[in-house]
Amino acid sequence: MADLKYEILEKFGVLSTSKSGWNLELNFVQWGDSVPKFDLRSWSPDHKKMGKGLTLTHDDLVALNGLTDQILVTEQTGSVNKSAEPLVAVDQDSDDDFGVLRRL
Repeated sequence: MADLKYEILEKFGVLSTSKSGWNLELNFVQWGDSVPKFDLRSWSPDHKKMGKGLTLTHDDLVALNGLTDQILVTEQTGSVNKSAEPLVAVDQDSDDDFGVLRRL
């Protein structure tokens, strides 16, 4: 199997550390020749090995931030979203590459 080509361009932080010493990290990573993306995954302490992870575009990260904010507010207030509708959505602005978060 070929080695994966990647470069961690920016490290944002560690969410948790396992007993084996691996860190669940949020980084900005370029995989191969692709456009860099936000990346959430487990890394060995030397960053030579990685677990399965999740890559997010800027729009994905903005939408996730809105959802996590709403979840945390819901936990604090004890209210629950009982509707089948999502709490937030991302609009794509034709003049901009980045999505705009809006409440539904």
